[in-house]
Amino acid sequence: MAVNRSPLKRLALTLLEFFLPQLCLFCGAAVGEGAKQAVCPECAGQIQWAASPLCLCCGKVFPSREGEDRLCGSCQKEPPPFSRARAAAIYHGPPAEAIKRFKFNRALAYLPVMQEWLRPLAGEMAAQADLVLPVPLHPRRLQDRGFNQALMLAQGLADLPVERDLLIRVRHTRPQVELNPQERRENVKGAFAVSRPERLKGKRVLLVDDLFTTGATARECARALRKAGARQVEIITVARTKED
Repeated sequence: MAVNRSPLKRLALTLLEFFLPQLCLFCGAAVGEGAKQAVCPECAGQIQWAASPLCLCCGKVFPSREGEDRLCGSCQKEPPPFSRARAAAIYHGPPAEAIKRFKFNRALAYLPVMQEWLRPLAGEMAAQADLVLPVPLHPRRLQDRGFNQALMLAQGLADLPVERDLLIRVRHTRPQVELNPQERRENVKGAFAVSRPERLKGKRVLLVDDLFTTGATARECARALRKAGARQVEIITVARTKED
């Protein structure tokens, strides 16, 4: 019986998909048969994309929609250890909802949607990388959550293999969401290490995560990677918080 159940289950799911309309993951409205994503036009219209003008380094989106891409004051004052950070969208509306439901409620239906949002950036940035790495979770948090959202986002984004255990988290830290910017920097200081530095020497790394807030985690990961011999570190996330 166990051998025959899987094909029957696949057939049942195929029939359901054929007869039932695809529904928007955010509002439940029916989505057209030809839609690439389970997102209706109304909800798609609420997405604020992280578009120019933005910081050439950290990817901060400038409040004024005039002018060209340029370095922000923070990156001029204290250049980050990464070369470039980019996000697909602003952490608001559907992107914020997708990240929270995926990460905290294990709503895996949002994964392909977020990967689709990332693909335009990933295609361009992965073409300049040698390795793709997810931001790691500490084993204790991985056990509690059951999965690493950054690893799942990274898988399938590029032709490059994802190195899941090269960058590791060596210290359990408090959730960053509870902390102010200074506390976040202290919280992740020294929290990351590289398991096999010989794999990194002279390599260009694309680091994947779900959310860029103050950049404390991204900086600390990039610092560990550069110290281990990486030539360049770039970061890609689904969303970033908005700065006024």
